[in-house]
Amino acid sequence: MTPKPDEPVLDVNVDEYSLNGIVLGKTATDISAIDDVYDNPLHKEACELRAKAQEKALRNNQLGDGFDSVKIHVDENLLYGDFYKSLFSMRSCGYSVFNIAIGSNYKDAFQLSLSTPNYMWCGLVSLSMEALRYKYLRNRQKLSLEEMLDKDVGKRKNQIECVKDYSALALLLSYYPKDDGKAYVVSLNETFFNESRPFDGFNFYTFDNEADLWKFIENLRSKVEPKIGDRQDRILALLDGRSDIELVFEKDIPMKDIAPIIKKLNGYGYRINFSILPSIK
Repeated sequence: MTPKPDEPVLDVNVDEYSLNGIVLGKTATDISAIDDVYDNPLHKEACELRAKAQEKALRNNQLGDGFDSVKIHVDENLLYGDFYKSLFSMRSCGYSVFNIAIGSNYKDAFQLSLSTPNYMWCGLVSLSMEALRYKYLRNRQKLSLEEMLDKDVGKRKNQIECVKDYSALALLLSYYPKDDGKAYVVSLNETFFNESRPFDGFNFYTFDNEADLWKFIENLRSKVEPKIGDRQDRILALLDGRSDIELVFEKDIPMKDIAPIIKKLNGYGYRINFSILPSIK
């Protein structure tokens, strides 16, 4: 977690947050209470810090576009919603490479490079359909394309045209409290394994214990992991998302419960992205 020159370090605990060792404010009022990642004190300070670093580089006749890396340390008791907002407040200032440590074990720090969403119209259609999975994480086996399509006939036709060749694996992992334990959910697009048929929705698999979850993940990896010696296939793996996984959790889950999952996935070599799920009552 030792920073490089001009690399900011953000530290967020349950009481306060600091940037480069300078306490900026209270977590409860500046992060927890504000939903907008573009309009909060952390976003303002981070953007000003990045702008100053770029201006300094330009004055010294250096390139001003190399300031995309940031180190983030969060308390293990910090809630996931606050971690999520802190991460994306930094991202919205132009930071794109994050070295993140949760709790006091810095050996388990992981690097995260968030991808840029596709804002083409068809890309937005795909993203909105994927987001519908958040509503069906519990006790669900399939979310069909038919269920995701708009009721308007004209819009449905355009949507089908957009997603008929959708072939991303779209791997998603979540969990929710169940009885005295947790239920782990994995969702994916199984047409990834059979591209001869059109996209027909997302499948769901629910596991009541963590051992079964990792057994499923390992079996899945054995089916999609590219061969070690095949460089071209590794490049394709980056493009089609087979090495990507999206983690989506409710905002009130402490980071110490999520850290082991992140550590395991990071060890598998997954590129991780995060989403937030509103609490379900």
